[in-house]
Amino acid sequence: MPRVKKNSYDEYNSPLATRLRELMSAPGMNQSKLADHIGVTRQAVSAYSLGISLPDIEKFEKIAEFFEVSTEYLLGRTDVMRPDITKQAISETLQLSEAAIDKIQALQQEFRLEQTPDNDWKLTANETEPLASMFSDWLEAVALDDMMSSVFRAVTAAASAQDSGYHSDSFALNEEQKTAIFALKQQGYLALPPTERMDFFEQKATKVFVQSVERLESEAIQTVIQMCEEEKAADRD
Repeated sequence: MPRVKKNSYDEYNSPLATRLRELMSAPGMNQSKLADHIGVTRQAVSAYSLGISLPDIEKFEKIAEFFEVSTEYLLGRTDVMRPDITKQAISETLQLSEAAIDKIQALQQEFRLEQTPDNDWKLTANETEPLASMFSDWLEAVALDDMMSSVFRAVTAAASAQDSGYHSDSFALNEEQKTAIFALKQQGYLALPPTERMDFFEQKATKVFVQSVERLESEAIQTVIQMCEEEKAADRD
């Protein structure tokens, strides 16, 4: 029998109960199927998902087996669903979700540059140049902290702008605040209203991103030129 305990808000939102509800919401999933697999009643599964009771060790492992997830995931200790030690370590170290790690790993698909009949260049799949290296170069080229900080500030300003539409009085400045803002402006600081602040940081984030792409394009052009020169030298030899 499951260990019964007093239900509370904290227990309802405990990692195990929360993860169980998320997993049970998948298409084709229901409490009866899980109950049959672990050898309990449907009511017992419901109690697990509500945080009212806890499964014993054997049933806990069978729950992980049924959903094909790790026990660490069920306990909320990792966001990586599958029992993958390497991926869990990456997730914990870099604070990346499993979906983000999968996307980065997908960049390992290999490409190569191929010249077309009209002397243009295109990428052909499954050859020699991994996109992962290009992504790595981009991470080195972009001022990621500056870009993400600007995005965060733009979102914060957007929230302030939306709030000001409903509570415009809260953004009315008294004389002391106006004097302080004027002093900041005199020192070269920006003191913009929410909408202008949002636009400013959006443009700043975009500029950082575009500059990083331009830098990569420049490096790619130099690489292509070098490849062409090496091929021509090889043909001459």
